[in-house]
Amino acid sequence: DTVEHAASGLAGKLLPILDACDAALLQGAVDVEPIQAALIETLRKEGLELVTEAGEVFDPERHEAVMHEDGESSEPTVAEVLRTGYVWNGRVLRPAMVRVQG
Repeated sequence: DTVEHAASGLAGKLLPILDACDAALLQGAVDVEPIQAALIETLRKEGLELVTEAGEVFDPERHEAVMHEDGESSEPTVAEVLRTGYVWNGRVLRPAMVRVQG
């Protein structure tokens, strides 16, 4: 349990680096992409899961709704992911910031 807690702490400290890579890619810095991909792949092997999918049913454990709009669905659905969320071995490190529809 102690080892797992320490690993999740390290993963949490790396989230700003992953956010910086996302921001750099949005600005067109494609040379960052291989570094980001390698970091994510290494962390995935250890238990990291990215929360990035639009179209999922809104889950307040995994999503933080910052915008809401009416939609046709009776069930709230993630319309857009504004900031990636991260789960470490089943435990939410940071919920995805999302726009919800429905």
